[in-house]
Amino acid sequence: MPAPERYAVLLNARARGWTGAVHEAVQRFVPTRDLFLTDDFRQAETTIERVLTADYDVIFTGGGDGTVVYLINAIEEFIRAGKLEREEAPPVGVLRLGTGNAIATYLGSGPIIEDLRTLHAGAPLKVRELNLVDDGEHRFPFAGFGWDADILNDYHQFKDAVKGTMAERAATGLGGYALSIATRTAPKALVRGAKTATFTNLGPTALELDEAGQVVGECGPGEELYRGPIKITSPATIPYWGFNVRMFPYCNLRPGFFELRYYTGSIAQVVRNLPGFWRGDMPPSTLGDWLVSKVRVEIEDGAMSYQVAGDAAGYRDHAVWSLAEQTASLAVPLH
Repeated sequence: MPAPERYAVLLNARARGWTGAVHEAVQRFVPTRDLFLTDDFRQAETTIERVLTADYDVIFTGGGDGTVVYLINAIEEFIRAGKLEREEAPPVGVLRLGTGNAIATYLGSGPIIEDLRTLHAGAPLKVRELNLVDDGEHRFPFAGFGWDADILNDYHQFKDAVKGTMAERAATGLGGYALSIATRTAPKALVRGAKTATFTNLGPTALELDEAGQVVGECGPGEELYRGPIKITSPATIPYWGFNVRMFPYCNLRPGFFELRYYTGSIAQVVRNLPGFWRGDMPPSTLGDWLVSKVRVEIEDGAMSYQVAGDAAGYRDHAVWSLAEQTASLAVPLH
């Protein structure tokens, strides 16, 4: 895409990494009239409406995966409400800011100030159409039940517990996640054990994969894919969780599908092989992988914690995940 003539920059001012120095640097490259800062989703809703009616070529946003996904869904709501024609909807530019930056990593976003400097200099954009998963309430590139959602809930509770103390700075970012996992998530995981889940294929033929991504089985419409223990189960259309955890290596293996992965290993296995877990390198006996276009996941023995694009989303005992009809247009400056 040619260099945009007009673009907005919408940033989450509560994101980790947002400091006075970053604000000052951003202002050097973004005119005040085109810079929008938000503190919460209610304020963001009003701000997005202003931005979408201002005829920008691109809306750049940063603040973590949840912020990007919020803007993607807000634009889709505008389209469905008849307030915006789909062909006139601006792409979402992705800036690296905040804690979880799985989408920014996937698209190749650089440091936020470097990307804004490049934009200011008139660089063209690289635009990608991204498939999303739909759960009936949200559209997202990844979500999940289990430990990942537990970690998010525990991390936010941990931050709240040390807010205003000397430990607050250490409790944010990767260090905060590590402390939260060690002191909260891991002890609970040792006690709780696994949940039993059933996966039912609701779409066309689903494909079972082995550890090398080769198809080893098929499952027709309405058939049961799996019934058994899970510690984590997630759908994804991008390879990453936050912090570059490469959890979904086969998400783009075939068009028209997303990856469904479950993990049954122990927390001790993760701790012993944390670098491998970060690369998605886990014992094949602890994993299951499918390519699906629509699937129902039922948790048989009580609700599990649920997360959407790195944001805690409460507890559920089931979900229906399907490939969203519409893709999202996402952009990064071309260096």
